[in-house]
Amino acid sequence: MSRNFELMTKLEIEAAASEKRAASSVDSAVGMPITPILSSQASDAGGEEILRLIQRIFLSATGNAPRQVVLCGVDDDNGSSSIVARVGRTLAANSSRPVCLIDANVRSPRLSNMFGIGGANSFSGPFAHVNEQCVKVGGNLWLAGPRILADDSRVLLPPVQLKERLTALRDEFEYMLIDAPGTSVSGDAQLLGMFADAAILVIEANSTRRLAARKAKESLEAAGVRLLGTVMYNRSLPIPEGLYNRL
Repeated sequence: MSRNFELMTKLEIEAAASEKRAASSVDSAVGMPITPILSSQASDAGGEEILRLIQRIFLSATGNAPRQVVLCGVDDDNGSSSIVARVGRTLAANSSRPVCLIDANVRSPRLSNMFGIGGANSFSGPFAHVNEQCVKVGGNLWLAGPRILADDSRVLLPPVQLKERLTALRDEFEYMLIDAPGTSVSGDAQLLGMFADAAILVIEANSTRRLAARKAKESLEAAGVRLLGTVMYNRSLPIPEGLYNRL
């Protein structure tokens, strides 16, 4: 057995043990299974994790798969926008049905900015049909900016109108991923989760505190939101990516 192989094996074992400890710690804190997602630099492995996530949630053969799912974190910049973009692209690539990403972070439209579309852009106007307020960003992938769910004051629509708007979007798109602000920033995620099918909590590896994650989970459940689980975002490997890809 070569020295390099021994080193790679040792690093792989240590990485797996470290990941298991981190997942177990968060899992016990929030009482839900977690899905660790690699940082964007490790695109290949991260892509496999994203694919497993959408197969388990959106493409399940159980017949009870959710169609409108809210993704939110705990704090302001929590990684949910990046996760929504990556999951949306992968879901669209693995389904022929229309997928819509909804930027509901009305004060900090990071998702819109990721696609090079200004969050303040009302597209075809607030009174246009919902599909005219969405921008096609891929073959069967669409983006709805924050104006589709908010008023001119950058505040979510009143509950009755919000529910009507989400219902109208459901009639147009098979799958919807809603990027919401962190639970500690506002109650928007809780409100959106009440009208969507379910929610996923996004936590950042080595950053989000267990107590904060637990409080976020409890606040969503108190609002009657169906929680599917937790995604651990920005997990980095303790070994170089090039070496990891050869293991």
